[in-house]
Amino acid sequence: MRNMLLLFVLGFLICGDSFTSPAGAEATHQLRIATLAPRQSPLGDIYQTFKVGMKKATNGQVKVKMYYGGIAGDEISVVRKMRVGQLDGALITSTGLSALVRQVLVMEAPGLIRSYPELDAVREDLAPQFEALFDKAGYKLVAWGDAGKTRIFSTQKIFGPSDLQKVRPWVWRHSATMRAFITACGANGVLLNLPEVYSGLQTGIIDTVIASSVGVLAFQWHTKLKTMAKQAGGIVTGAFVIRKDHLATLPQEALDYLEEVSGETEDRLRVEGRTIDDEAAVTLSKRLKVVNLFRAQRQWEEVQFTARESLVGRMYSRALLNRVQEILHK
Repeated sequence: MRNMLLLFVLGFLICGDSFTSPAGAEATHQLRIATLAPRQSPLGDIYQTFKVGMKKATNGQVKVKMYYGGIAGDEISVVRKMRVGQLDGALITSTGLSALVRQVLVMEAPGLIRSYPELDAVREDLAPQFEALFDKAGYKLVAWGDAGKTRIFSTQKIFGPSDLQKVRPWVWRHSATMRAFITACGANGVLLNLPEVYSGLQTGIIDTVIASSVGVLAFQWHTKLKTMAKQAGGIVTGAFVIRKDHLATLPQEALDYLEEVSGETEDRLRVEGRTIDDEAAVTLSKRLKVVNLFRAQRQWEEVQFTARESLVGRMYSRALLNRVQEILHK
């Protein structure tokens, strides 16, 4: 495994780094960025590169302050802090992004996008539309990133949707897609915040989670679980966003640098996020019993259809869902 592959570690107490200006230059602006990634990780390295590049591009005028490892709070807390001006930007997954632009959840509509090439095609086609939506919400979408493929992990063997009715699956309080999926299965989900999951598995309040492999491994949830699905059900999307009103206060050199590195940053975030999760899935497959969902594929597809239809009009429009389906059928 790569060094500290813990994308989702909220519990690590890794302090945000200070940023030292070069000799003869004093920082006059600050850019405060939160991320769940720990400092000592491939994703943390991306942001260190960003800090150094910003320093050079602005001749030390802009001080980048990073809050690694979730020390700024969970994603909903981070969004709240951005709204009140306590943070200027963040790398967050779809849960946090949907609090800014709910339509992004169409990319995580259950059973809709199953592979990275499909996700790339959809994001490329819809990029102008999503960028405009974030702009309207008051944020600049600097770069997309990925946080792994979702699978079902449990203490029991889950072959079909009906098996979820016999267990106690976790539902993230702020995840509309997770709630829709569990409801469509006819199961009774247990609402918990992310930091409560481990203790919930310890006490038996929950015995099943739907998450990315890197998340399950990072939080040590796998130590309380016995099985994992062979097939992935979707992909966790993420993005690096910055408040527009704060960007307006930065020198032009900083804005030019953001435009210059956005493409490279997006490529690195996608590659690292995917690689880390793939490695985590291999590791977990050696520790947990792998369950093949193929025999119940039709039942899973019916549940996924019901779940994504239930989100139409609430999280995304019929037109947007249809557009994504058209892209995927090409």
